[in-house]
Amino acid sequence: MDGLKEELSKIYSSTTMSLWFDQLALLSLDDKQAVLVAPTEFKKDILEKKYLDVLTEKLCGILGFEVEIKIISAESGPMAKVPPLEKEEEPDEDISAYKMRFNPNYTFENFVVGKSNELAQSASLAVARHPAELNNPLFLYGPSGLGKTHLLFAIVNEIRKNFKNYHILYVTGEEFTNELIDALAQKKPVAFREKYRNLDVLLVDDIQFLANKLGIQEEFFHTFDTLYKQNKQIILASDCHPREINNLEERLKSRFESGLVADIQPPDLELRVAIFKRKSVDMGIDIPNDVLLYLAENIKINIRQIEGSLKKLKANSFISGEPITLEMAQKVLGDFLKSAESEDNIIDKIFTYVSKRYGVSKDALKSQKRNADIAYPRHIAIYLTRELTSLSQKSIAKIFARKDHTTVYNSIMVVEKKIKSDVQFEREINQIINELKGQ
Repeated sequence: MDGLKEELSKIYSSTTMSLWFDQLALLSLDDKQAVLVAPTEFKKDILEKKYLDVLTEKLCGILGFEVEIKIISAESGPMAKVPPLEKEEEPDEDISAYKMRFNPNYTFENFVVGKSNELAQSASLAVARHPAELNNPLFLYGPSGLGKTHLLFAIVNEIRKNFKNYHILYVTGEEFTNELIDALAQKKPVAFREKYRNLDVLLVDDIQFLANKLGIQEEFFHTFDTLYKQNKQIILASDCHPREINNLEERLKSRFESGLVADIQPPDLELRVAIFKRKSVDMGIDIPNDVLLYLAENIKINIRQIEGSLKKLKANSFISGEPITLEMAQKVLGDFLKSAESEDNIIDKIFTYVSKRYGVSKDALKSQKRNADIAYPRHIAIYLTRELTSLSQKSIAKIFARKDHTTVYNSIMVVEKKIKSDVQFEREINQIINELKGQ
């Protein structure tokens, strides 16, 4: 709180500080909400009415990330239960209106590039600078939390800067689906089509949400074709390659693959350290090198976990007033790192379990041998990896030393077919999954 009060003292007199802020205390802080305690109910009301905006602005500026401030009164008991954040109701919106969504914090300048994402980054930048001239459609894919959404918003921000009159729309596959359902229910399909087919740039995140939804796929097919024929830019993102999206119409798969398909893989140690360093600078946090290395060694897959760990460290440093050290990081992030167990550990568990259960070595599971006593457990190991991790089939293929993801796809199909036809085998697979989750 000392840092916050110091910032407030720069804009308010000593009298105002003494009257309203000096007795203000911090009860709790996480990456979403800060709870402040005022000494009386009267002061709480005044702080909420007159000073909440400036408190929020100054605190977020110090932390380097957005939080909502909740003020409670000590008269009501500072440890009183704090209500959860309420979700603001969004006003009704004309379905034909353009819904501009963008996040100014996601740019190409603060996207850290390495071998695992350089193709996706360069393709996205080319699209942003030359819409509909290069890489149309652009399809980005990879496990969750590796920066696909960052690149989508970076594209939006770059196009908004250079093509100010462009109509741009970012939606998720789920939002597209829900909007179409609502439009049909309200008997406004024409308005829906006007919204989506009169764009200069359409970005759809999590396009895999359209799987198994044939009616939605039909509408999206016509939306895609209309925009493409009008030479408008289309950017799509998914957790897997277009060919790996189950129950997606072939005509959509072929169109998704007609432009450039670029994958994003988990970052290596060097890139993870660079990402931690970049994000810590953006958040205004001084992180020693030994702490950066500790974080990078323990958080290997999901970039969102990187942001979460930094927020926890900064919040703890803000509350305690102590600098961030390796000892603090190990103490504060112990449970966080356990809950964010890396994919590598899960894969090791799968190899160990399958090897022990079926009497086949890890090397044999990765070998090119096709005899039944090896192929059968290999199929199961591949299927379990798909079920228990967020890795794409291409990434799984590399783990099992396969030349391409076709063999991974075939293994998954073999197991899924047997599950449908053999109740006992289905029980066996479910038992294995439950045992691995319980380890």
